[in-house]
Amino acid sequence: MKKLAVLPISLFAALALTACGDDSSSGPDNTTPSSGIEQPGSSDGTDPTSSAGPEGTLPGTSSDGIELSSSSIAPVDPGTTSSGSTTPTVEFTTEAVALPDMGCVTEPVTFGSGVKVTCNGEFAGNILDDSDTSPFDPNAAAYTSFVGIKKVFAALQPTDKAVFILRHAHRTKSEEGGLLTGLGYIQASEVGKKIASTEEIKFWHSEIERTLQTCMAIAQGRGQTTISHTALADLNGGWFEKDAAKIEEYNASVATTYDVVSRWAYNEYTDPTINYNDGFYDLDTRGAQFMNEIILAQVAPQSRISVVISHDQMLYPLVVYATNRMLEMKHHEDKSWLNFLAGVAVIIHADGSVKYVPVMGLDEGTVQS
Repeated sequence: MKKLAVLPISLFAALALTACGDDSSSGPDNTTPSSGIEQPGSSDGTDPTSSAGPEGTLPGTSSDGIELSSSSIAPVDPGTTSSGSTTPTVEFTTEAVALPDMGCVTEPVTFGSGVKVTCNGEFAGNILDDSDTSPFDPNAAAYTSFVGIKKVFAALQPTDKAVFILRHAHRTKSEEGGLLTGLGYIQASEVGKKIASTEEIKFWHSEIERTLQTCMAIAQGRGQTTISHTALADLNGGWFEKDAAKIEEYNASVATTYDVVSRWAYNEYTDPTINYNDGFYDLDTRGAQFMNEIILAQVAPQSRISVVISHDQMLYPLVVYATNRMLEMKHHEDKSWLNFLAGVAVIIHADGSVKYVPVMGLDEGTVQS
């Protein structure tokens, strides 16, 4: 059996911030079925009622107590690139990769392909390999299902740039601080193995600690001994949220707050007199703003390959936007929700064209609540 490696410098020195609370939507907070996947209820700490201000600004705090802002990195002009475009100045922290000893060991699963995870003598979950053997078509006009991250990474051309925007790995219950579990560390490490290469990757994360922990584990899985990373307040959550009072009003009328986000994102309502546009920004406008102003203008210029780790309440609508609502992930119909380490890959080709691919780091892109 393999034990999760431990390197000498403490992870927790990197961020003093810890998460402290989740939304109160229905569903178990930390259920670990045989697949090792947590159910989405109370899952992420990105409160769907957090306040948001006028277009382009996000005042107030998230449920994690993290101040929200329109951008934690202000693009400035330090010069021009070879293509004549400007590159924003970003401060990255470079440090040794260090993971805590969670008392976890892995062994091959008894069925299929993947690993069984046991932490402190108790079964934690299985991490199964992607069983979809269909080839990935990098030239497809659209994608209606999640694609394994290993396939997408392998299909990148040397002239491509890629930004993988993913949800963090499996986490503890909210009252325990919302940090990664031992299973979560190994999940993220397994994803790192799928995008292993000798090329440097820069990591971006929210100001909530479990996202940095996920970055650390992915980096270790890639075989890195150091990591270059930076926190970005725009990843904390609340990007799509406009009016906290309205959202709270909507949430009070449904069984789970995930139904509100789902109906708004897919623009599907049972009552024609109700839509959620007073509480949320327009999905297409706000989604394009995030991709253009954050991902393409700030993240992509820093590295050919980037990994961005955020939270489900932000990434769920972003993935719906990126797939033009063609991806079947309608919580209000079938309780499907964004899985851990799933999200969207932003592929920037040499000719400047951009492609969005829904991507999964585990064997499934969605989880059932």
